[in-house]
Amino acid sequence: MNTKPVTSNLKCAWSTANSVLFDFDGVLADSEPFFRKSWNIALEPWNHCISKQDYWKYWSSLGEGLDGEILRCGLEGLDIQRIRKRQKKAYEGFVNDGLVPLFQQTARLLEILSSKEFSFKRPYGIASNTPFNLVRKILIAGGAPVPLVVGGDRLRKKPSPDIFLRASSILGCNPSSTLVFEDSWKGITAAEGGGSLVQQFQ
Repeated sequence: MNTKPVTSNLKCAWSTANSVLFDFDGVLADSEPFFRKSWNIALEPWNHCISKQDYWKYWSSLGEGLDGEILRCGLEGLDIQRIRKRQKKAYEGFVNDGLVPLFQQTARLLEILSSKEFSFKRPYGIASNTPFNLVRKILIAGGAPVPLVVGGDRLRKKPSPDIFLRASSILGCNPSSTLVFEDSWKGITAAEGGGSLVQQFQ
């Protein structure tokens, strides 16, 4: 991959941004494999398994979730409420056991962004579909500082822009001057829907 255009675009975007928001899952935390595992645990009583390929495309990137899986695979006779409870319990178990890791440089990145000496300092935070308490636990377990975190608690999830709009509001910045780092189409759609600048890395 040619990184020069990415670096140039990032420098330009950073210089014009007044605040910065990061998605969490897949950007700062290597959590997506554990989400897939938790959904497969939840679906086990119905003998259904989500493949890696389908999870990355339809769940992680496009954000179709369980509803999309049911329609796409023609699943019938599922207890939706029970499945969601099983998934939540399984993923929370992974987090509480300290199994969900941050990416290697995440802690260092957040330390730099929090430093008063950082010459390009901007107000920043995390805007994630994942509940606040789980994001916080993963950050602490990974030895990272905990910045502003707006999770999917009582807000419409991405691709709705609500989480990004709420985070920008708390930072006191206009969404149009907020730089967002995302790794999925649902996240990009949410950020652009809120009027934010977007950087995506493959």
